[in-house]
Amino acid sequence: MRFAVGGDDASRRVDDALRNWRDQAEAVGHPAELEGPSGPDEHGQHHWLLRLRGEERDVITLWFALRQRSVRVEAEVTPAPERSEAVYRYALARNREARSAWLALGPEDGLYLVSVVALEEFHHARLEELVAEFLVIVDEIYPTAMSLGMPWFRRRPGR
Repeated sequence: MRFAVGGDDASRRVDDALRNWRDQAEAVGHPAELEGPSGPDEHGQHHWLLRLRGEERDVITLWFALRQRSVRVEAEVTPAPERSEAVYRYALARNREARSAWLALGPEDGLYLVSVVALEEFHHARLEELVAEFLVIVDEIYPTAMSLGMPWFRRRPGR
């Protein structure tokens, strides 16, 4: 017998919270694109993608994964750096300031921002805090991490 992840209605509750947040963001002029879920994956997890406009990074995509008792949130800060030592040193130093989101190696050695929220805390107010935190941190870290890790990167004029 398989038990539903996080209870029978966990996926619906997470989906409702994300859709309500997106609708309210769009109502005040902050466009957000939401995808998912199309059903559980092979591990029984449901996933959502929330795409937002950044200032330093044009598009910031948050990946939400429903776990048994939590929702994991990730966003790529940079792809795998060409000069990784400097970027990873910067990320480790930056993690000293981490509160509810921290930097980690992601798929293919990219630099990711990660957080885990207890399922019972995943509601509009917490989601608002989480999205704001991710947008600020990714936009804050992106230009420095890219400059350290990619010799070809140049910050756009006027930023």
